[in-house]
Amino acid sequence: MLKQMWEKLDAHTVSAADGGERAINVRNEWGGFSRRLSMPVFTGWQDHVARQDGQTKVLVSDTSWSNKAGVNNQERWVDYSLQHGGEAAVFWIKAVDPTASPRAVEWLDADRVMIGPVVREGSQAFVIVQRQVAL
Repeated sequence: MLKQMWEKLDAHTVSAADGGERAINVRNEWGGFSRRLSMPVFTGWQDHVARQDGQTKVLVSDTSWSNKAGVNNQERWVDYSLQHGGEAAVFWIKAVDPTASPRAVEWLDADRVMIGPVVREGSQAFVIVQRQVAL
């Protein structure tokens, strides 16, 4: 499911070794750059979505997460967003068991992405949903 979604988004990430484009590792990476949308895109786990002050916030990175490969990838795209207009997209995923590590995907919404500004709050980065785009 995840591989097909990244393909649908025409997304890639960047190799830490040589800086070249490469496919997203769906087990350890949760973000990349979508050529289709011309912006970074992140996975948005359903249990990382919160309503606050009338807004929908999606946690897309936390530097305290234990998977450093995944965090480094997320932080690359968070920083890219903040340096290039501040927007990113996120697609919804529901985990079979949100407490499992690694998580398994129960379902994902392959029909749309949510888009909004990226904001940092301490060690965490969020996308604040402002609009949706059909895929």
